[in-house]
Amino acid sequence: MIKENKRDIGQMIKKRLAGLVVGTAMAITGLSSFYTVDQTQQAIVTQFGNPVRIILNQEETKDSKEKTKEMRDRYQDLGISVAEGAGLRFKIPYIQSVTKFDKRLLRWNGYPEQIPTADKKYIWIDTTARFYIEDPLKFLNTVGTEDQAHGRLDDIIDASTRNSITSRNLIEAVRTDERKMRVEVGLEETTSFEQVKEGRKKIVEEIIRDADKICKEKYGIRIHGEGILIKGISYVDEVKESVEKRMMAERQRIAKKYISEGEGEAQRIMGDKEREVKTVLSEAYKTSKGIEGKADAQATEIYAKAFSKDPQFYQFVRTLQLYEEGIGKDTKLILGTDNSLFRLIKGEYGLTQKESNR
Repeated sequence: MIKENKRDIGQMIKKRLAGLVVGTAMAITGLSSFYTVDQTQQAIVTQFGNPVRIILNQEETKDSKEKTKEMRDRYQDLGISVAEGAGLRFKIPYIQSVTKFDKRLLRWNGYPEQIPTADKKYIWIDTTARFYIEDPLKFLNTVGTEDQAHGRLDDIIDASTRNSITSRNLIEAVRTDERKMRVEVGLEETTSFEQVKEGRKKIVEEIIRDADKICKEKYGIRIHGEGILIKGISYVDEVKESVEKRMMAERQRIAKKYISEGEGEAQRIMGDKEREVKTVLSEAYKTSKGIEGKADAQATEIYAKAFSKDPQFYQFVRTLQLYEEGIGKDTKLILGTDNSLFRLIKGEYGLTQKESNR
């Protein structure tokens, strides 16, 4: 009886395990039957490695609708269906697999490359680009992954850039338009310079056109209309040092001319200032002397009128003034009896004896 119970328990466990395995397998199968396509993605469904369905997720524009229609007509002849839109989708589990690609603009950064121009000037060109996957099936068959796409773009864009740069002079690569360029020569400016026929904008357009044509035809990749940018142009090290030295020497020469011109202008200003100061002082001296002469004349006239009333008093005052001007403060004056001042004090010039004794 115990053996029968053990047998029943074993069979029960086996049934439960089998049910668990079957349930798990069904759950896995159900989960693997569905997949999602995000709004930023596009996908390809393959069956045993062969594509059977393409899910596009294009923007609703006139160009995108035409591209989708053209792609649908082209792939339907090959037995591949084309669907549109993001969301939850169904596939046959275990038989079919899904490969997803980003539909947004992707960035490519090139390596700086040494390129000679048509006028034999070696420069470093550093470029960058924006691209997107237009035909995911062609991209899957020819490229495979985004990392491999970067390798293809290295060859295509670098080659297009080299072809465009080597066929033009340096001025075409560094200038964007035909705006007159003002170049300083010494202390003067001139507009004479090498004429720009196309400019960098035309070069970039040519690089985009050539690279986009190859990418579209071979790999299902498109270069964005304004996606390529020359982000750096510089001389190679061998030329850069000599160019910098020449530029420094030219700047120093121009600076010395500015300094010399400034010093000359400063001397001219100082000379004008001194001349104006002397003119002002001369006019002021002339005016002051005129005023002083008029004042002296008026004073003399006043003195004359005053002293004309008493000539002897004038003689007395004038004599005192002469002595005051001729004798210092610490000088003692000894007068003899025959001295005019003594006689003037004694009253010989009209003073009374009583007044003289005072």
